[in-house]
Amino acid sequence: MTAKTRPVPLHRWTALGTAVVRMWRAWRVLIPVIIANAVIQSVLLLGQPRPYLTVPFVLLAVLSFLVFVLAFCAVASAVLQATTGPVEVAQVMARVRARALPLVGWTLAWALVVTLGFTLYVIPGVIVLALTPFLLIAVVDGQRNPLLVNFRVIGERWGRWLVTVVIVGVLLGVVWLLTNVDGFFVGGALGALIGWLVLGLITAWLTCGWALIYRSSTSAPAEPSRGN
Repeated sequence: MTAKTRPVPLHRWTALGTAVVRMWRAWRVLIPVIIANAVIQSVLLLGQPRPYLTVPFVLLAVLSFLVFVLAFCAVASAVLQATTGPVEVAQVMARVRARALPLVGWTLAWALVVTLGFTLYVIPGVIVLALTPFLLIAVVDGQRNPLLVNFRVIGERWGRWLVTVVIVGVLLGVVWLLTNVDGFFVGGALGALIGWLVLGLITAWLTCGWALIYRSSTSAPAEPSRGN
C-alpha cells in the first residue's frame, strides 16, 4: 500500500475511545433523536401489550421497528459526518430522506438472518453480528454494495475490527444485564424510557466508533458515489 492510498488515521489507541468525544460533534442531531425515539418507544408500551401474534401487537412491533430504524438512520448519518468534520443538520435530514427506505429493507433482512442464527444456535447469531458491523453504516452512507464494502473494510482493518468486536461484545453483555435490572426494578413505560435513553446513547457511541474505522478505510471513501 503506497502513501497515497494509506487510510487516514481518524482515531488514536481505540476507535471507541475517540468516539466518546467525536460523537458530540453531532449533539444537535443525537440529543433530539435519542429523546424522541425513547419517548415514542415508551408510549407504545403504555397499554402493556402482550407478546402474542395479534394484529395490535404486530402493528405496534412494526411501528417500533420503523421508528428505531429512522432514528438509527439519523444517528448514523450524523456520526458519519462527525468522524471527519462538523455536522450539518440539513445534510443529515437529506441523507435520512434518501436512505431511510433502503435501510429499512437491509435492516429487516439483516435482522432476519441474525434471528435465524440465534434460533439455530447462539454462536451462528454471534458470528453474523461480528461479521457485519459496517453493513448498515454502509447502507446509510449510500454505498452501491454495502455487504461487499462491509467485508472489504474488515479485510483492510481486520486488527482494529477484531479488537473492537471483543470490546463491544463485553459492553453488550453488560448492557444486557443492566437492561434486565431496569426491567425488573422499574418496568413499564418508565423503565422503557430509561432503557431506550441509555440504549440510544450507547448505540450512538458504538456507531461512531465503527464509523471511525469505516471512514479510515480506503474501501469507504468520504464521499460515496450516490445516496447523499
